[in-house]
Amino acid sequence: MTTPAEILADARYLPFRLDLPQQRVLFVRMDAAARQQAAFLDERILTGDMPGAWLPLDSLPSAPAGVAPLHFIFHIGHCGSTLLSRLLQAWPGVQSLREPLPLRSLAEARGAQVNDQEQAATPQWQSLLPTLLALWGRPLPATTVTVIKATSSCNGLIEPLLLAAPAARAILLDVALEPYLATLFKSPDSVRDAAAAAPERMATLRHALRDEQLRMDALSLPQLCAMGWLAEQWRFAELMAGPFGPRVLRVRFDTLLQQPEAGLAQIAAHLQWDTDAVRAALASDAWGRYSKAQDHAYGAADRAWDLDESRRRHALHIRGGLDYVAVLEARHAVLGGA
Repeated sequence: MTTPAEILADARYLPFRLDLPQQRVLFVRMDAAARQQAAFLDERILTGDMPGAWLPLDSLPSAPAGVAPLHFIFHIGHCGSTLLSRLLQAWPGVQSLREPLPLRSLAEARGAQVNDQEQAATPQWQSLLPTLLALWGRPLPATTVTVIKATSSCNGLIEPLLLAAPAARAILLDVALEPYLATLFKSPDSVRDAAAAAPERMATLRHALRDEQLRMDALSLPQLCAMGWLAEQWRFAELMAGPFGPRVLRVRFDTLLQQPEAGLAQIAAHLQWDTDAVRAALASDAWGRYSKAQDHAYGAADRAWDLDESRRRHALHIRGGLDYVAVLEARHAVLGGA
């Protein structure tokens, strides 16, 4: 049986699930091939033969040794972030970790703490960030850098994560509103994701605009989805304009698809990587596969057909979202720069 000391000394073990009420974290062993393949680091990848164990939070080292550099991909959801993270694997030594569950738990804890009248000076969710990042960043053989793609519901953690990892840089990935809405409405699961993220996004937008007319119960589902998009536009614009500006790069997925060579070269330069690997990324099989399930073929023509079909089937929903954003932008001139 593997001991806690052996788990903490073995970089193959990743912090997989965080249980804050029970003050413990589940470590699961994953080799490089499993990490490279996994679209999400959640229950969907677990198999009965994957070694793992729960460890108490107070057993974790505050500063694990041998940590590789790391960077982040943050995004608005359903905008090509999984594809981008797979393309970055074309660079030698890059390990991509997609949507680790503990980040979601920390984002939820942050949301609860923000709404709490009595806030700790350094809440536990914040104190855990450096330790978890260091554990995720422990390099496997041939790994020289780790890229963590967060879940879109974790965007409230962007600033704390950049503070916890002072050398890290981040990509802020989004897509124009109309294709975003078309992408959401072609999948009920995508709409549910957007609705689940709406409370935090509404709070972000209300705080930014000081607009008491913004209420969740007043919005239709298309308006709710469009509001979430607008909130993330605001958040990303504020990050670009603020002290973290030099460390973040805003990328439109639509533009990356239209000009992939220039877009990937810009991303590589921002992450301070050699641009020689852009050619390998352009030749990656990921362009022609469904990013969340690599055994399915899914190329540019499939993507375009799906969006056009969604536009036909969900024209009223898409128009409702577009009109709502237009109304908010007319009411708040400041949103013109978002």
